[in-house]
Amino acid sequence: MANNEHKNLSNANLHVPKDFSTASNSTTLTKNSSGNLSWISNTDLGKQTYSFKGYATSNVINSWLRAQQMTDGQSPNEYSANTSTADLTSISLNPTQLMKTGAHHVIVEASTVYKIYGWVGANSTNTYKIGIAKFTPTANNNSPLNPVLVDEISVEGLGSTSKLVAVNETTITSASLASGDLLIAFVKEVSEGDTGADIYFHLQVCTTTY
Repeated sequence: MANNEHKNLSNANLHVPKDFSTASNSTTLTKNSSGNLSWISNTDLGKQTYSFKGYATSNVINSWLRAQQMTDGQSPNEYSANTSTADLTSISLNPTQLMKTGAHHVIVEASTVYKIYGWVGANSTNTYKIGIAKFTPTANNNSPLNPVLVDEISVEGLGSTSKLVAVNETTITSASLASGDLLIAFVKEVSEGDTGADIYFHLQVCTTTY
C-alpha cells in the first residue's frame, strides 16, 4: 500500500478546502441543502432568537411599563406594572421582582444582538417606545439592579391595530450580552394623545455568538 495516502500526509502537506482562497474571511465550509459545499458567514452560525410579545392599555404617560408578575391572570403578555420613571436606565428592580415576572429571557451564551425585527399595532396615532434592556444578576445577592439599554424602538401608531408598523432595527445601542443576563422588554407611551389607546407588539431579538 502506498505510504503517501492522504491520511498519512503531514499537516504541512495538507491542502486547504476547495474555494478557500476565494472565500470571505469569517466564513465556514458547510454542505448545503443541495448537497454541495458552500462557504457561509459565521454570523449565520450560533444564531438565537428571543421573542417578546405583549400589549399595554394603560393611560400612564411617559413612564415605562413592565410585564405583570406570574400570578397575574394576563401574565406574561400584559405590560401594566408602572416603573414610575421615564428614564429606562433609572428603573430599579430587585431579584424578587425579576423572578416573579415570566416575560424575561435568560441569555445562555455570550452573544451579540444584530437585529430587532417584528410588528407593532396601535389603535391610536400616539408615539410609543419599546425598550429592550438587560439586567445582570449576581448569585446570592439581593441588591436592586438597574438595566442597561440594549435598544429603544420608537413607533407611531396608525390609528388601528389592523394597520401594522414594521420594525427592522439593525443599529443597536448596546449589542453585547453576557451569559446569565436577563433580557427584558418595557413599553412607554411618550405623550398624551388619543385616550384609551392600546398597543400590541410581536418582536424578535436576534443574536449571534459569532
